[in-house]
Amino acid sequence: MTCTQMKYISILIALLAASSSSNAQHTASPSIPDRTLNITAFGADGTGKRSSTQAIQQALDQLHSLGGGKVVVPRGIYLCGPLKLYSYINLQLDAGATLRLNNEISSYVLEDGHYGNFIEAKDATDIKISGTGTLDGQGEIWWQQFDAKKLQYRRPQMVYLVNPTRLEISGITFLNPPNTHLSVKDGTDVYIHHISMQAPENSHNTDGINISVRNCTIEQSTFSTGDDDIALNFGSRKDATGLPACTQILIRNCTFLSGHGLSIGSYTAGNLNGLKVSECSFEGTASALRIKSARGRGGIVENVSYSDITIKNSKSPIYISAYYPKEPASPELDTAAAVKTTTPTYRNIKFKNVTVTNAEYALRLWGLPESPLQNISFENVAISAKKAGIIANAKDISFINSKLIVQDKSVIQQYHSDARGLE
Repeated sequence: MTCTQMKYISILIALLAASSSSNAQHTASPSIPDRTLNITAFGADGTGKRSSTQAIQQALDQLHSLGGGKVVVPRGIYLCGPLKLYSYINLQLDAGATLRLNNEISSYVLEDGHYGNFIEAKDATDIKISGTGTLDGQGEIWWQQFDAKKLQYRRPQMVYLVNPTRLEISGITFLNPPNTHLSVKDGTDVYIHHISMQAPENSHNTDGINISVRNCTIEQSTFSTGDDDIALNFGSRKDATGLPACTQILIRNCTFLSGHGLSIGSYTAGNLNGLKVSECSFEGTASALRIKSARGRGGIVENVSYSDITIKNSKSPIYISAYYPKEPASPELDTAAAVKTTTPTYRNIKFKNVTVTNAEYALRLWGLPESPLQNISFENVAISAKKAGIIANAKDISFINSKLIVQDKSVIQQYHSDARGLE
């Protein structure tokens, strides 16, 4: 191969790489110093028989004092938690490595009125959690105690990150958290990819990703949980920029199994502007594409698009509600209230190339009398369902080349709605 040929191949590879990431919404990646520590050098026990919390935290602390780098968790099972993560650190779980959360509730660490989160960082920059290992929350005992109302404090979240900047999480399997798998609050430039989150369908509050973020890409990941698989919650972010709490977010090429699907809300007071969801599949989720809020906790949700989506065996595949958690028995039972900054406002939402099969309800769209849904479009959307559903308090609702096939032959109930083009 000539030098010229090699040059052209290099250019082609670079162009392909650029095109695959050209739509990514995160604008910067973590910068981690070239420095490595192995937790076994600090006495971590890979048999899982005794706690390695102190050894792992010592490795993290020492690397932090040196300015950052990579903390390696080699093959083995390490009983530990809670752990504190810092800026400029990559926590790498090698193949066959498992960090297993201590589940002895009676001796578990309390922090700020709750059980300490497994891995936590606040106000940190340039963080990575990487590798092909596992974070095992050993959640069963926590779920049992919660269901029996025997817990005095909030259960630990698996990974809890507040105000991170330049965050990347990749390759990790999250397994059976006591509570949420991953919470990212008020993040900026976040990239989450090639992860798996797994918890039983009946495990309460085991959300997959609970996130409020600006500039974020989530892709090539699988979710099967006991609550929202991904939930965008943005109830309180306030800063001098005046920007929405959630903006420039891309979710693509993800698989959703058990759980409540992909949700916006229910806390939306911080506003969302700019979410793209594409090339995702949902099978067996209670809901799939859901936007939920209520008077007193709402805000503006706008410029949202869902495209190239398949949904199978979902009770409520497309579900938008300003009455969460429960709509009135009939739309006419509610009357308009005063519009406030916390009144839910949903507008400019597009569904394109969406296929739904074996649903319970085709559509459930509920705006408020004082704040109707605005500019919701369905293009090339095909839905097969047992029941038609409802569109209430909505204006400028359009269906283009779309159809509903309803087993019980019912039609969409419309109340203060101007939906057009519906077959």
